[in-house]
Amino acid sequence: MRLIEFNGEARPLFDWARRTGISSDTIAKRLNLGWSAEEALTTPVGKQGRKPRPIVAPSIARALPALCDWQREMHAAHRQMTRSVRAFVRQMEEQMAELRHGLDQHLAAQRDEANRNIIASHAPGVGQNSQEIANDRCSRVTQESV
Repeated sequence: MRLIEFNGEARPLFDWARRTGISSDTIAKRLNLGWSAEEALTTPVGKQGRKPRPIVAPSIARALPALCDWQREMHAAHRQMTRSVRAFVRQMEEQMAELRHGLDQHLAAQRDEANRNIIASHAPGVGQNSQEIANDRCSRVTQESV
């Protein structure tokens, strides 16, 4: 039993705790820290020095493995989707290349045909059938009789 003297009275710690409304543990800790009896018994109890503990939800700690699994699954799904998109793009590029090649061939054939028509219209005998070529070589009198 610890006696504390204050205002000329010596009383046990628990008695002072009951009279002041301050817990006996708080008074004992204050005295052990070197507070005077007057300070220990008259300083109101507040939240000095107390910091709230951060609340860690235990459900988050339990959910972490599930979140890691989910992240792995999402990563795998993303990889698969990327592969699918790349394969689709490759296929489209191949089809476009085939279409470009076919269009180039078609345009080249049209250009060649147009060139033949231009040449045939400006140079007699070129691009004509054999009967027309023969008629060009005959005399004018012979052509009229034919």
